[in-house]
Amino acid sequence: MNRREMLSAVAALGAGMVLADAVKAADSLSGQDPELKKWLLEECAMEFNHVGIVTDQDLEWDTYLDNIKVHIMEYENDPFGIEWLKFEDDAPFPECIRKRPHVAFKVANFDEVVKKFKIIVPVSNPRPWMKTCFIEHKGIGVEFISK
Repeated sequence: MNRREMLSAVAALGAGMVLADAVKAADSLSGQDPELKKWLLEECAMEFNHVGIVTDQDLEWDTYLDNIKVHIMEYENDPFGIEWLKFEDDAPFPECIRKRPHVAFKVANFDEVVKKFKIIVPVSNPRPWMKTCFIEHKGIGVEFISK
């Protein structure tokens, strides 16, 4: 993705950020199941965390995770709160994660959330205190992060 494509992706995601609130996301993820939606919002306290954008640009990376072959600029270090990612060609991720933006939500009851959805990237511990996993929703990755 060149710089122009990156900026277009940021602009598109900026418009989409309005839709990234937890209520709308829970509504979409639940497939209009009111009990699942209520559970995600109340018991899991689902809340928006960040957007991740894939790039092929050389940035000042914060982290390289050699086990999953990805360079990461943490969203805390980006002025717009974007997590930038650059995957190696043989990174063990599905195309919807390696090639497209993703959106991330923090959830309580992480282990229970994992049981409710079809996981496309298994649970991992990128930090000792954190668990993450990915599902696919409408062609993009949705990351769940433990609270």
